[in-house]
Amino acid sequence: MNDYTIVSTVRHGETDFNRQRRYAGTLDVPLNEAGIRDTLSAARKLGGMTFDAVVTSTLLRAIQTAQYLLGEDVGTVQTHLCCERNYGGMQGLTEEEVKAMRPKIMYIHEGNDYHSLNPPGGESFEELRQRAEKFFDLIMNGYGGKKVLVVSHFTFLQQFHGLIKGRDWIASLGESIGNLQCYTFHLQGDRLVREEIMPLVDRRQSNW
Repeated sequence: MNDYTIVSTVRHGETDFNRQRRYAGTLDVPLNEAGIRDTLSAARKLGGMTFDAVVTSTLLRAIQTAQYLLGEDVGTVQTHLCCERNYGGMQGLTEEEVKAMRPKIMYIHEGNDYHSLNPPGGESFEELRQRAEKFFDLIMNGYGGKKVLVVSHFTFLQQFHGLIKGRDWIASLGESIGNLQCYTFHLQGDRLVREEIMPLVDRRQSNW
Protein backbone atom coordinates (compact mmCIF):
# COMPACT_ATOMS: atom_id res chain seq x y z
CA MET A 1 0.00 0.00 0.00
CA ASN A 2 1.21 3.53 -0.81
CA ASP A 3 1.72 5.24 2.53
CA TYR A 4 2.50 8.70 1.07
CA THR A 5 -0.51 10.90 1.79
CA ILE A 6 -1.08 14.53 0.78
CA VAL A 7 -3.55 16.46 2.93
CA SER A 8 -4.49 20.01 1.88
CA THR A 9 -6.58 22.16 4.21
CA VAL A 10 -8.52 25.33 3.44
CA ARG A 11 -10.32 27.55 5.92
CA HIS A 12 -13.75 28.57 4.61
CA GLY A 13 -14.40 31.96 2.95
CA GLU A 14 -15.54 35.08 4.75
CA THR A 15 -18.86 35.31 6.60
CA ASP A 16 -20.63 38.28 8.17
CA PHE A 17 -19.62 36.87 11.56
CA ASN A 18 -15.94 37.15 10.57
CA ARG A 19 -16.45 40.77 9.59
CA GLN A 20 -18.37 41.58 12.78
CA ARG A 21 -15.85 39.76 15.00
CA ARG A 22 -18.67 37.55 16.19
CA TYR A 23 -18.27 33.98 17.46
CA ALA A 24 -19.83 31.53 15.00
CA GLY A 25 -18.68 28.21 16.42
CA THR A 26 -21.21 25.54 15.51
CA LEU A 27 -23.84 28.04 14.29
CA ASP A 28 -24.65 27.48 10.62
CA VAL A 29 -23.51 30.79 9.14
CA PRO A 30 -23.30 31.09 5.31
CA LEU A 31 -20.62 32.83 3.28
CA ASN A 32 -21.29 36.52 2.65
CA GLU A 33 -21.06 38.16 -0.78
CA ALA A 34 -17.37 38.96 -0.33
CA GLY A 35 -16.72 35.39 0.77
CA ILE A 36 -18.41 34.02 -2.33
CA ARG A 37 -16.44 36.36 -4.63
CA ASP A 38 -13.17 35.52 -2.91
CA THR A 39 -13.85 31.78 -3.08
CA LEU A 40 -14.65 31.95 -6.80
CA SER A 41 -11.39 33.85 -7.27
CA ALA A 42 -9.57 31.26 -5.17
CA ALA A 43 -10.95 28.52 -7.42
CA ARG A 44 -8.98 29.99 -10.33
CA LYS A 45 -5.77 29.96 -8.29
CA LEU A 46 -6.41 26.41 -7.13
CA GLY A 47 -6.43 25.73 -10.85
CA GLY A 48 -6.10 22.19 -12.02
CA MET A 49 -5.44 20.64 -8.63
CA THR A 50 -7.29 17.37 -8.26
CA PHE A 51 -8.17 15.42 -5.15
CA ASP A 52 -9.14 11.83 -4.49
CA ALA A 53 -11.50 12.99 -1.73
CA VAL A 54 -12.96 16.26 -0.42
CA VAL A 55 -13.85 16.27 3.28
CA THR A 56 -15.75 19.14 4.90
CA SER A 57 -17.43 19.90 8.16
CA THR A 58 -21.21 19.66 8.28
CA LEU A 59 -21.50 23.47 8.47
CA LEU A 60 -22.78 25.42 5.47
CA ARG A 61 -19.84 27.83 5.18
CA ALA A 62 -17.41 24.93 4.72
CA ILE A 63 -19.67 23.05 2.29
CA GLN A 64 -20.25 26.22 0.23
CA THR A 65 -16.52 26.89 0.11
CA ALA A 66 -15.81 23.40 -1.26
CA GLN A 67 -18.55 23.80 -3.87
CA TYR A 68 -17.36 27.23 -5.05
CA LEU A 69 -13.75 26.01 -5.14
CA LEU A 70 -14.34 22.80 -7.06
CA GLY A 71 -17.82 23.09 -8.59
CA GLU A 72 -21.32 22.50 -7.24
CA ASP A 73 -21.27 18.87 -8.32
CA VAL A 74 -18.17 18.05 -6.26
CA GLY A 75 -18.80 15.07 -4.04
CA THR A 76 -17.98 15.85 -0.44
CA VAL A 77 -17.66 13.69 2.64
CA GLN A 78 -19.14 15.67 5.53
CA THR A 79 -18.27 14.99 9.14
CA HIS A 80 -18.90 16.76 12.44
CA LEU A 81 -15.37 15.81 13.48
CA CYS A 82 -13.93 18.84 11.64
CA CYS A 83 -16.62 21.34 12.66
CA GLU A 84 -15.55 24.53 14.40
CA ARG A 85 -15.06 24.59 18.15
CA ASN A 86 -18.33 24.76 20.09
CA TYR A 87 -18.22 28.10 21.90
CA GLY A 88 -21.38 27.42 23.91
CA GLY A 89 -22.92 30.58 25.35
CA MET A 90 -20.43 32.75 23.46
CA GLN A 91 -21.85 31.75 20.08
CA GLY A 92 -23.55 34.55 18.20
CA LEU A 93 -21.95 37.21 20.43
CA THR A 94 -19.40 39.83 19.42
CA GLU A 95 -15.98 40.08 21.01
CA GLU A 96 -17.16 43.07 23.06
CA GLU A 97 -20.31 41.28 24.24
CA VAL A 98 -18.24 38.33 25.42
CA LYS A 99 -15.99 40.65 27.44
CA ALA A 100 -19.09 41.76 29.38
CA MET A 101 -20.17 38.20 30.28
CA ARG A 102 -20.32 37.11 33.91
CA PRO A 103 -18.71 35.05 35.21
CA LYS A 104 -15.81 36.36 33.17
CA ILE A 105 -14.28 34.27 30.44
CA MET A 106 -10.69 33.23 31.16
CA TYR A 107 -8.11 33.48 28.40
CA ILE A 108 -4.68 32.14 27.50
CA HIS A 109 -2.28 34.31 25.52
CA GLU A 110 -0.54 32.54 22.66
CA GLY A 111 0.65 33.73 19.27
CA ASN A 112 -0.21 37.42 19.75
CA ASP A 113 -3.84 36.56 20.49
CA TYR A 114 -6.07 35.61 23.42
CA HIS A 115 -7.97 32.30 23.40
CA SER A 116 -11.01 31.57 25.59
CA LEU A 117 -10.52 28.70 28.03
CA ASN A 118 -13.99 28.32 29.55
CA PRO A 119 -16.81 29.09 27.10
CA PRO A 120 -19.99 28.37 29.14
CA GLY A 121 -21.49 25.11 27.93
CA GLY A 122 -18.85 24.94 25.21
CA GLU A 123 -15.90 22.77 24.22
CA SER A 124 -12.54 22.88 25.98
CA PHE A 125 -9.33 22.92 23.98
CA GLU A 126 -8.52 19.45 25.31
CA GLU A 127 -11.84 18.17 23.92
CA LEU A 128 -11.23 19.94 20.62
CA ARG A 129 -7.79 18.33 20.39
CA GLN A 130 -9.31 14.89 20.99
CA ARG A 131 -11.71 15.55 18.14
CA ALA A 132 -8.81 16.57 15.90
CA GLU A 133 -7.10 13.27 16.76
CA LYS A 134 -10.22 11.32 15.77
CA PHE A 135 -10.38 13.27 12.53
CA PHE A 136 -6.73 12.54 11.77
CA ASP A 137 -7.43 8.83 12.28
CA LEU A 138 -10.42 9.09 9.94
CA ILE A 139 -8.25 10.68 7.23
CA MET A 140 -5.35 8.24 7.57
CA ASN A 141 -7.52 5.12 7.85
CA GLY A 142 -9.95 6.15 5.12
CA TYR A 143 -7.70 8.02 2.69
CA GLY A 144 -4.13 6.98 3.45
CA GLY A 145 -1.99 7.05 0.31
CA LYS A 146 -4.34 9.52 -1.39
CA LYS A 147 -4.63 13.25 -2.02
CA VAL A 148 -7.28 14.80 0.23
CA LEU A 149 -8.73 18.30 0.55
CA VAL A 150 -10.16 19.29 3.95
CA VAL A 151 -12.37 22.41 4.17
CA SER A 152 -12.85 23.42 7.77
CA HIS A 153 -12.57 26.22 10.34
CA PHE A 154 -10.00 28.39 12.11
CA THR A 155 -9.80 26.98 15.62
CA PHE A 156 -10.27 23.38 14.54
CA LEU A 157 -7.54 23.71 11.90
CA GLN A 158 -5.15 25.17 14.50
CA GLN A 159 -5.41 21.91 16.45
CA PHE A 160 -5.39 19.68 13.35
CA HIS A 161 -2.28 21.39 11.98
CA GLY A 162 -0.64 21.29 15.40
CA LEU A 163 -1.28 17.56 15.65
CA ILE A 164 0.36 16.98 12.26
CA LYS A 165 3.35 19.13 13.25
CA GLY A 166 3.80 17.49 16.65
CA ARG A 167 2.78 20.54 18.70
CA ASP A 168 0.71 20.39 21.87
CA TRP A 169 -2.67 22.10 22.03
CA ILE A 170 -1.27 25.29 23.56
CA ALA A 171 1.49 25.77 20.98
CA SER A 172 -1.04 25.01 18.24
CA LEU A 173 -2.96 28.18 19.17
CA GLY A 174 -0.06 30.29 17.92
CA GLU A 175 -0.80 29.61 14.25
CA SER A 176 -2.73 32.30 12.38
CA ILE A 177 -4.97 30.92 9.62
CA GLY A 178 -6.76 33.40 7.35
CA ASN A 179 -9.87 32.63 5.34
CA LEU A 180 -9.00 30.75 2.14
CA GLN A 181 -5.43 29.96 3.10
CA CYS A 182 -4.35 26.61 1.71
CA TYR A 183 -1.92 24.43 3.67
CA THR A 184 -0.59 21.25 2.10
CA PHE A 185 1.00 18.56 4.25
CA HIS A 186 3.02 15.71 2.73
CA LEU A 187 2.98 12.71 5.03
CA GLN A 188 5.07 9.55 4.91
CA GLY A 189 2.93 7.28 7.02
CA ASP A 190 1.88 9.65 9.81
CA ARG A 191 5.17 11.61 9.69
CA LEU A 192 5.24 15.11 8.18
CA VAL A 193 7.97 15.42 5.54
CA ARG A 194 7.00 18.70 3.84
CA GLU A 195 4.58 21.59 4.29
CA GLU A 196 3.47 24.25 1.80
CA ILE A 197 1.34 27.35 2.44
CA MET A 198 -0.51 29.19 -0.32
CA PRO A 199 -2.97 32.09 0.11
CA LEU A 200 -5.65 31.55 -2.51
CA VAL A 201 -6.73 35.21 -2.76
CA ASP A 202 -4.82 38.50 -2.86
CA ARG A 203 -7.24 40.44 -0.64
CA ARG A 204 -6.25 40.36 3.02
CA GLN A 205 -8.34 37.74 4.78
CA SER A 206 -9.69 37.67 8.33
CA ASN A 207 -7.88 35.84 11.12
CA TRP A 208 -11.00 36.23 13.26
